Amino acid sequence: MNLLDELNDPQRQACLNTDGPLLVLAGAGSGKTRTLTYRIAHLIQEKGVHPGQILAFTFTNKAAREMKTRISSLVGPDSRFMWIGTFHSVAVRILRENIQHLGYDDRFVVYDTDDTKALIRDIVRELNWDEKEWPASLFLNAISKAKNRFIAPDQWEDHSYFGDRVQDVYRRYQKRLKGLNALDFDDLIFQSVALLEGQAEVRQHYQSRFRHVLVDEYQDTNLAQYKLVRLLVGPTGNICAVGDDDQSIYGWRGADMRNILEFQRDFPGATVVRLEENYRSTQVILDAANAVVKNNRDRLGKELWTSKGTGDQIRLYRAPEEESEAWYAAEVIHEAVRRGRKLSDCAILYRTNAQSRAFEMAMARAGITYRLVGGKRFYERKEVKDVLAYLRVVFNPADDLSLLRVINYPRRGIGDVAQRRLRDYALEEGVPLVQALGQADAIEGLSAQARRAARELWELLGRFRADTGASLADRVRYIAETSGIMLQLRQERTREADDRLENIGELISEAKRFEEEQGTPDLGEFLGWVALVSDWDETDEDGGGVWLMTVHSAKGLEFPLVIVAGLEEGVFPHMRSLDEGTVEEERRLMYVALTRAEEELYLTYAETRTMLGRTTANPMSRFVREIPEELVGRGQRIAAVDRATSGASHRIEGLAPGQKVRHPRFGWGTIVAMRGSGDETEVTIAFPGGGVRSFLAKFAQLIGEDAELGGA
Repeated sequence: MNLLDELNDPQRQACLNTDGPLLVLAGAGSGKTRTLTYRIAHLIQEKGVHPGQILAFTFTNKAAREMKTRISSLVGPDSRFMWIGTFHSVAVRILRENIQHLGYDDRFVVYDTDDTKALIRDIVRELNWDEKEWPASLFLNAISKAKNRFIAPDQWEDHSYFGDRVQDVYRRYQKRLKGLNALDFDDLIFQSVALLEGQAEVRQHYQSRFRHVLVDEYQDTNLAQYKLVRLLVGPTGNICAVGDDDQSIYGWRGADMRNILEFQRDFPGATVVRLEENYRSTQVILDAANAVVKNNRDRLGKELWTSKGTGDQIRLYRAPEEESEAWYAAEVIHEAVRRGRKLSDCAILYRTNAQSRAFEMAMARAGITYRLVGGKRFYERKEVKDVLAYLRVVFNPADDLSLLRVINYPRRGIGDVAQRRLRDYALEEGVPLVQALGQADAIEGLSAQARRAARELWELLGRFRADTGASLADRVRYIAETSGIMLQLRQERTREADDRLENIGELISEAKRFEEEQGTPDLGEFLGWVALVSDWDETDEDGGGVWLMTVHSAKGLEFPLVIVAGLEEGVFPHMRSLDEGTVEEERRLMYVALTRAEEELYLTYAETRTMLGRTTANPMSRFVREIPEELVGRGQRIAAVDRATSGASHRIEGLAPGQKVRHPRFGWGTIVAMRGSGDETEVTIAFPGGGVRSFLAKFAQLIGEDAELGGA
């Protein structure tokens, strides 16, 4: 059987159009990834294209891994020769091979946001400016925007009081980065474009190497990414851009929707294929999404449809305030679980992270396990960054910033004064800070203890660099242990310290997984990969619990049951969009929210909402009014659990302080307190090893020795 027989007609057309530019408008849930992977398989198996001649851009590492896995299952191990990755990871590979043309060493490191802020704070202090008046984030945002518009420090045009200061910091910042042999995230593409524009031989090499360039999520590309793609697409013009103009929701971070709207102008003679059959949602949900997004003027146009069936009406619930809105969500999820749904089938989506508080509280009090997407990232946790700082100094001895992070951690007697002496010496002699450690005996003003500690650290780093024969995981473990970080955490003997030790253990495990998957123990490759990990890449999809996340975080995901909350004017659409005239992007965000739902969709809004300490009454969102009335039914309270709407009072029997009960998640515990009555009875339970937790008794599903207690 032909591979393409498994596709529908438009998907098959997207695979067969292999010569020249192609734009695939892939609606939500229309099999975009399947089409992309089958197109690549067709190129290799039927058109004779070598995998090494194919370059595919994705927007997350997770998407890249999934694509590699799928293609490997279709074409076999030769797929490893393909270049599949995010824009930043592809840029890193190009720069590793060619950055010497720009005056850098190929052992450069990639600084994350925390690193770059620390560097800018250092510059602000050097200039004797007030750090509160001139915070690092202010300069970092301005510099990032400049790089994404390809404005170098000497091309700066804003000569206002603020602009002159930004230019001064920008100039010093770039000079310091180069001296540290480091790049920030924006530099990866900025410098790659500079390289390809300035080095004709390098550009021609990659254009001849990649006969076919594919770009996923093309509607989310910014100017820098667009330039990189244009420079890599050779004379053949074989570019396949896949995207959905109706899901362009990242204008606030630089994405330029014109890239997809003007694709046919940029690539004359381009073929356009529309994928409109949706395999995810019911027709009611799709009709609602189609009706909303049709109100936008800037779009190429398509109409989603499905063969799944009509489905149930959308449920709309009006809450008196945000707490009641959250309780309604808890009730919907509780009832869905009783009907057989898993908690992980359910997602609550909201416009801003600040809205999560009420839902977190409601889930916790109702005893409903939840997962908050967008919390502190694994690689941003202190103990993980500390170990990574040692690794980065080992890989790149010129990385003064990473060395300063751990020069006295764990404490070894190199205090602030000693650090200033060492830095001044390094600056005067024009050597890296690590070299100053080895020359501590020659530095005036250092105490005997600081000299000894500096020499010991220099020798320790030397041993770390010499230890290259072990596996990557063993090397990471050796550095984490020998540096003293793990020993110090063990000595603390606290639960927090144990959690931090587990995180270091997970970093070691990640090094092992990296070496197995990538087939290399190279420390530089590992550090580059770590620097490019995104929020969603770190999400545990196999864990249990209701998903709580912003609509932006939910893009690309799907759930059987979705609750879209906070649908009020000024909340969703956000007040900022009303002020800035970006309501069309907010409407596309609503389209994304609606099309996350497979079977059940609930929309909620509050008559009053307290945000930033102020209570306001906003009308229902215009986006709800744009949904045809026949698609929407009124949501009903399943059980009244908040004071604002409480009418009935149900007796909670069989519960008393001192009683032992079992919770489905936390196991056996002892009731230590009870408050309230009826549906509002709150039970506080002490769990051995699990702390003291409070639940609404009606939701907690507590079990005594013989029977279930306290539940309706």
